[in-house]
Amino acid sequence: MSSFDKVVKLACKPKPAPPKAKYLEPIIAATWSEEGAVGDVCKALSPRFREPNAIVVFKALIVLHTMMRSGATDNVLSFLCTHDVLRLRNVSAGNWEGYSAPQNLQHYAIYLDSRIRAYSELKHDAIRVQAENNRDMRNSNVVDDELGINVTKLKAKSERNKTAASAGVSRSKTVTGRKLRIMTVEKGLLRETKAVHRMIDSLVECRFYLDDLEDELTTTALRMLVKDLLILFQAGNEGVINLLEHYFEMSHVDAEAALKIYKHFCKQTEKVVEFLGVARKLQNLLNVSIPNLKHAPVSLASALQEYLDDPNFEQNRVEYKVNKQAVDKGLVKETDARRTKSEDSKPSTASSASAPNAAASSSTANKNVIDFFAAIEEEQPTMFNPATNSPNSAYFQQQQIANPFVQRQMTGNVPLKSGEALAFRIGDALALQQG
Repeated sequence: MSSFDKVVKLACKPKPAPPKAKYLEPIIAATWSEEGAVGDVCKALSPRFREPNAIVVFKALIVLHTMMRSGATDNVLSFLCTHDVLRLRNVSAGNWEGYSAPQNLQHYAIYLDSRIRAYSELKHDAIRVQAENNRDMRNSNVVDDELGINVTKLKAKSERNKTAASAGVSRSKTVTGRKLRIMTVEKGLLRETKAVHRMIDSLVECRFYLDDLEDELTTTALRMLVKDLLILFQAGNEGVINLLEHYFEMSHVDAEAALKIYKHFCKQTEKVVEFLGVARKLQNLLNVSIPNLKHAPVSLASALQEYLDDPNFEQNRVEYKVNKQAVDKGLVKETDARRTKSEDSKPSTASSASAPNAAASSSTANKNVIDFFAAIEEEQPTMFNPATNSPNSAYFQQQQIANPFVQRQMTGNVPLKSGEALAFRIGDALALQQG
């Protein structure tokens, strides 16, 4: 029997109230230790999940979730993904002794298990990575007030081991480079975006808002889930934006996988809007501020599919990459060209002037294609209508439109190539949604 058996048992005692901070603090402090204490805590927690009392099981899940959020996340998840001591997928949703269990208790266990599995696949926690990149939004600090625990103080106490402390700093610098917004396809953008979406899928099934909201355990779990979802959705959304911006550069295999991810994101966003819409109405109860999050446009599936099915796919891809490189180089050359033109005093003939005009028109068209994808992040629609505080009706209306894309008539300009025309049509769809 380890020294943590008693404190874990007290934290999970069969009383319908959240675990007390005085029991959680030594548990959280143990996660920062590199002397195997986190393993002792997890082993002490394991029998709690096999108890016949639902309160004990529910509180054990809350303790585990708090360890992931407020403790040394890497230490907790790295141990659990290599030691299947908790067996969270075996948590039942059946009848329990002495307590009417929430319907979503099993979903809660599956969500926490999905975080462990994602860590096993990615070797880092997506929530922690995104939180550490959101200091300006204060998302990285929301774990400090979980259940009244002073995490900063616990971390300071745990820095007796200077080697462990320096390793923590190194880890923080490492995960910054894994942000989905700047990750490349070659470095695993598709794989990591799918992993984040799987976690979101598990989380939105935890509809604790349908259970008894007067139950403190229910509101405690829902509060932590909402905070997780705010960060997870941002990470997944940034991954999708990155995919859209590089879609025309991908190979056919990668583009096909990216389109599947995008279609899944569109359906998932509707569930996230529903979940956060309810949470927004419960802000005072949960003590969590729900911002009006932005998300990637959800109306591009038909156009992206059309591009993928084009028999000239490879030719379009090569043309797009060439145009993109030309636009990137043109930003530098344009200034030099204007300077040279101003120094040239010879008059131009009408025939010689028509060629530069056509080239300029084509260059402008190419640049507009690139600029659209570069501007996706800045032009994202919001989830909620600021006037009504309800889910944005434009989002749901757009889902009912089978094919909103209309070919733009580019009269008077050089005809656009198929890839460029499609990008403009995507731009039209985005404008429709923005309106």
